[in-house]
Amino acid sequence: MNEFLRNNWFVVVIAVIIIAFVSYFVYDETKYNVSKASEDGQEVLASIDEKAITAKDLYDSSAPFDSSLIYNMYRNQVVEQSIEATDDMKEDAKELEDAINANSSSTADYETSIAQELAMYGYKGYNQLYDYCLMTVKEAQLQRDYIEEHFEDCIEPLKEKNPRTISLISMSVTDPDSLTEDEQKKKDNIDKALESESFADAATAYSEDTSTASNEGFYGYLDSGALSSSSSASLDATVIQAALDLEKGETSDWITVTDPNTGLTNLYRVHVDETDIQSIWDSKNETVSNSILSAVLNADSTLSYRIIEDYAKDLDIEFKDEDTQKKLEDYLAQQLGDDSDESE
Repeated sequence: MNEFLRNNWFVVVIAVIIIAFVSYFVYDETKYNVSKASEDGQEVLASIDEKAITAKDLYDSSAPFDSSLIYNMYRNQVVEQSIEATDDMKEDAKELEDAINANSSSTADYETSIAQELAMYGYKGYNQLYDYCLMTVKEAQLQRDYIEEHFEDCIEPLKEKNPRTISLISMSVTDPDSLTEDEQKKKDNIDKALESESFADAATAYSEDTSTASNEGFYGYLDSGALSSSSSASLDATVIQAALDLEKGETSDWITVTDPNTGLTNLYRVHVDETDIQSIWDSKNETVSNSILSAVLNADSTLSYRIIEDYAKDLDIEFKDEDTQKKLEDYLAQQLGDDSDESE
């Protein structure tokens, strides 16, 4: 896996989930409103810093407005006008595009399916997949910049989720209640190493978890959301809970995990490396940095919308269609939890 995909897995996951799981819904909602390229003379409904959004962009003449589509097109333009793409961003977007294609290409007529799904996000066809990917990468930078500037306010909801980074040592056993001579010897060696060496040294020397042993046992970011998240499937809930119960610098006792599908058993010891949110946010490990960005956004469902609205204030936004403006304002009020009936 290339460097970008390793360090930006959450962006890839979000993009692939979008592409993979909404196809029927998107097709049903957009089969009549997937527009072709805009043409001169189309009615302009809104403009953002002189970038026009036309009626043709939103719907065919017989189709109704769709609030989420309006918001997505609005969001796309706010991101485009607020963040200038660097060469690194363009490379990241290309790698994300390649990842989506690789995950979709086994499906028959996947380009058509992607085109239908992209329509929900304000794009006009498969040939705009790269544009979608670039917008995704740019929005991540926009979010990071905003959170950096408003850090204390943004991280408040995350504190309740017990964030931390952890390391692991793992070894496989045939029967946890009756270890073989070799298994017992290895277990004892790990225990002795942890008494005299760092957890990182012991993990490097003894851990059988190939995904972490080469990195001194370091697993990465974790919070209580992992207990209910499918993204944590590689780590058993027993291990996650043990990690959440520890303080910084503490190491768990041995934890026994048996895979119900394969019957294979592994023994784990878990060590908590860091619990300070600021230190985790400032991590030079890009995977950790991106993981906590995702965690901050997930901890507050309104944050991504508030970020877009904050950047939109600096743009010249003009609505030329009152219905479009009302649709957008109502949608944002709903997402932000504003149940008031204030108009305009």
